[in-house]
Amino acid sequence: MERAARERTFAWLAALAAAWLALGSLDYGSRDPDSRLYAEIAARMAEAPAAGWIAPDFPPGWFMTGRFREHPVGVFVPAALLAKLGYPAEQAAYAMNALYQAGTLVLLPALAAALVPSLEARSLGWLLQLLPIAFTYRVRANHEQALLLCLVVALLGTERSRRRPAFALLTAAGLVGLLLVKGVFAVFGPALCALWLLARRREPTPPHGRQRTAWIGLALAVVAAAAMALLYERLYRGATGEPFWSFYVSRQLGQATVPQAHDAVVQKASNAAFYLGRILWFAFPWSLAMVAAAWPWLAALRSPPARPGETAVNTARAGALFVAGTVLLYVAVFSLFDRRADRYVFPAYYAVGAAGAVAALLRSSRLGRLAARLDRPWVPAAVWWLAFVVHLVAGALGVPTVKIEPSRS
Repeated sequence: MERAARERTFAWLAALAAAWLALGSLDYGSRDPDSRLYAEIAARMAEAPAAGWIAPDFPPGWFMTGRFREHPVGVFVPAALLAKLGYPAEQAAYAMNALYQAGTLVLLPALAAALVPSLEARSLGWLLQLLPIAFTYRVRANHEQALLLCLVVALLGTERSRRRPAFALLTAAGLVGLLLVKGVFAVFGPALCALWLLARRREPTPPHGRQRTAWIGLALAVVAAAAMALLYERLYRGATGEPFWSFYVSRQLGQATVPQAHDAVVQKASNAAFYLGRILWFAFPWSLAMVAAAWPWLAALRSPPARPGETAVNTARAGALFVAGTVLLYVAVFSLFDRRADRYVFPAYYAVGAAGAVAALLRSSRLGRLAARLDRPWVPAAVWWLAFVVHLVAGALGVPTVKIEPSRS
């Protein structure tokens, strides 16, 4: 392992170890209702036989009773396993959330390196921690950080499978993880992986690499996720005698399709404005940098594709296409449903944040010089640990945080 990789690994292990120690010793509990619910479910699962983990119940005193079928149990199982190993059960879900963040901040720059210069890609490890959404979800037990990590894993596997088909296994792992963590929201995984390949289609692959192998790998990964859905249904029926997916899908889509206004067109436009506004705010300040760079990007998208040998032009075009397509996909889909929530478009915040941060680095010599000075393997972990401590102190002092509405599904 090269020196930089060793330093990065050691820094993240140290930061996570310190965070896990702080969470356990301080008996941390979030003020976010969803986080408290999910942390309690994971803690109760750790005390129950593993055979029943697939069908946990709502803890007493919550807004519903009976079996928890709001989502699959993928986000609970790692926390329950950690508690089984002896970590404080009520804090295990928060500890795993920290691990998901670290994984995302390590892998997302590796993914970005396929499209942007190496310095700009590495700088995303600390620049993305300055987004408002990152501060909001710093110490949580929600699904969103796990969902983002699984999506980045799937995209990274898709990119690497353009060179080596074996990396399709990574794509499959990401899509299966998405399914087990967030259920129906996993459909965005294959769509975004396909968008990535479409955006990259003009770029040559290294010797012996072929774009077709990546498409085949993505198709096999989708099959693996479908097989996992069938297995999950079988295990759930075996444990409870009841179906899971039919109840879950009908509940999710049923609540989301309840109309909130008489004028459907106006409501859909209002929904789109809601999500676009949230993306501008929760990806701030890099969202503004992306807006400032939008015209050159649009010009690049309208211009004829560069020749295969013009790598820099093609990668810039691919990045612009992927980010624009990601925003359009999330906003278009969720604008159709009148039940709105900031968390629904969570990955879009990071796509826009990453694009805007890169644009700012390329356009601002001052920011570029700062990034060069901070280009050290340990900096992302140090920034994360500092922000983590600030969050714990602010929570202990009762300082208000950016509000994300609680879930009821």
